[in-house]
Amino acid sequence: MTSIQSSVPLANKIVVITGAGSGVGRGLAEGFCRDGATVVGFGRTAADLEAAARQIGNGRMHCVAGDLARPADIERLFAEVNARFGRIDILINNAALYPKVPFLAASPEEWAQVLQVNVIAMAHCCRIALPGMLERGFGRVLNVGSFAHRGPIPSSSAYSASKAAVSVLTKCIALEVDRVRYPDVLVNEFLPGVTRTRMSDQGADPAEVYPHAKHVATLPANGPHGVIFDRSELVLENPPRRGVRGMAGALARRLGLSR
Repeated sequence: MTSIQSSVPLANKIVVITGAGSGVGRGLAEGFCRDGATVVGFGRTAADLEAAARQIGNGRMHCVAGDLARPADIERLFAEVNARFGRIDILINNAALYPKVPFLAASPEEWAQVLQVNVIAMAHCCRIALPGMLERGFGRVLNVGSFAHRGPIPSSSAYSASKAAVSVLTKCIALEVDRVRYPDVLVNEFLPGVTRTRMSDQGADPAEVYPHAKHVATLPANGPHGVIFDRSELVLENPPRRGVRGMAGALARRLGLSR
């Protein structure tokens, strides 16, 4: 792992955070508002969002209640943001479902809902937010991920599979952002680590995640893109191994046998 310096100021930036009513999302909303950004928090429970806004107390958090499982609610969120603020500078796809249910005990509908919220809704948010970022030449997307798929535990099949998909999705989206034309639009996966939330009673206080998310959200132009940050640390992954055919081709070229 390695560290990268940040440089983008947050004052007056427009930040959209899903799952902002509790846990990590609430901690991120508080931190960004404290640093001068305007936050639009999206979540299923209006009362939780309003409580978060009252706790923050500086008038910088705006609330939109809705369900990520419903595409129409996602479109309404971004329509409200664009109508009120005209842009989205930073998108943090934080919301996720984690039903701790054995694979055979979960219905196909329950399993599919986890993928709908954790992956498909995330893609939908990126699809709506990115065109404006590209048009303006600035944007940051943080897709909140996990290493759950690398060491899955029992009763986590849907969640672990969804987080594997998040990792690949983030890389795929990043690959389609032209680095020459859009050096200041960065899409990365952000791992907050184990935190004490409604999903887990162990780990760090959610408020401790904010400095790390801030670091990734304020990376400079031409900064890391399409990579994983474990908190503030850039994860250096091993390059993919070449298959047998690729190795054979390389050997043939070395021996002058290829045409």
